[in-house]
Amino acid sequence: MRSSWNAYSTSEELRAIRGAAADAVILGSGLAGLADALDTLARIPYARIPGFGAPSVDGHPGFVSLNRIAGEPVLILAGRFHAYEGTGVAGLASPVALAAYAGCARIVVTQAAGSLTRRISPGTWMLATDAVSLPARLVSGLNRAPYPSDDSRLGRRGAASIVSERLSSALRDAARAARVPLADGVLCWTSGPTYETAAEARAAAIAGADAATMSSFPELLAAQSLRMEAACLSWITNYTAHISGGRTDHAHVVEMGEAGAPMLGAILAALFRARRAE
Repeated sequence: MRSSWNAYSTSEELRAIRGAAADAVILGSGLAGLADALDTLARIPYARIPGFGAPSVDGHPGFVSLNRIAGEPVLILAGRFHAYEGTGVAGLASPVALAAYAGCARIVVTQAAGSLTRRISPGTWMLATDAVSLPARLVSGLNRAPYPSDDSRLGRRGAASIVSERLSSALRDAARAARVPLADGVLCWTSGPTYETAAEARAAAIAGADAATMSSFPELLAAQSLRMEAACLSWITNYTAHISGGRTDHAHVVEMGEAGAPMLGAILAALFRARRAE
């Protein structure tokens, strides 16, 4: 983590929201506007979190907020850190570690992604059934992340899948209830900051991936290490170079992200309505 676990406890603002929500959501590129549309109970800029710092990438404003979605309290993390920002293993894990510190048992990770297959077109939400990492060495340390040794949630990677089938199934049901089309697919993580070349995209597709992103995989590893239930939703903003034949820029990704936020809001509202009804 950019900030040690103990450092979080020095923040009165964080202590005030600890235990307030069992669920957290990380909002990826261009999706942070969703938080502004929700009932907000508290908001803390990342810059005010001890040692946390602020994201340097457009579309990641960098704040944690306690919101209500369909009447349920939810911790929203608007923005994340990426390997290409010079963030080490602990920094990549820090949004998830913060959610765990706040008492969240479940986390939904969202991000923009490029489709590696014509089966999943831009403007579609994709639920990750699994994930693959091409530069695996860069994130291998997340299996030994510096969380407190006395924390009962500390675990090791080794589950059959990096995502929770139970939480993923609940998201499928929620998307169906919200009438939002939802594709299934395997997510491929690359370290960035450049987008995949056509050859890299073809290689990822051969490896079994359906979409590529520069985020989320490290966070899913961190969630697994902390024994949090995790699921991953990808907003498909573009086709990768081997399909499109062109190049993608970040401004396009952020603009597309803004278009995906209302559908994400509908899925989450249906998810938490169902939870309240249980």
